[in-house]
Amino acid sequence: MDAIIMKNENKTEVTIDVSKREHVASIIQTARVQKGLTQQELADRMGCQVQTINKIENDRYSPNADILYLLCDVLGLTLKIGNEKI
Repeated sequence: MDAIIMKNENKTEVTIDVSKREHVASIIQTARVQKGLTQQELADRMGCQVQTINKIENDRYSPNADILYLLCDVLGLTLKIGNEKI
């Protein structure tokens, strides 16, 4: 099974099936809220529009690899696919 494992700064690890992007959306939203950021503040830090963040968090847009890596960087998450840390 392919899986995404994301780790935040507190070393909390969540493993999810890649076919369930709604879980990715939930992890991103939770990490943003835990950082105390609004969607606008996250968008500003990423250099994108707030609508992009809203669509990702509401599972209406699946971020490409570049956006996912940037989200992880800004939110302090670690992305793993299979056994490889990215």
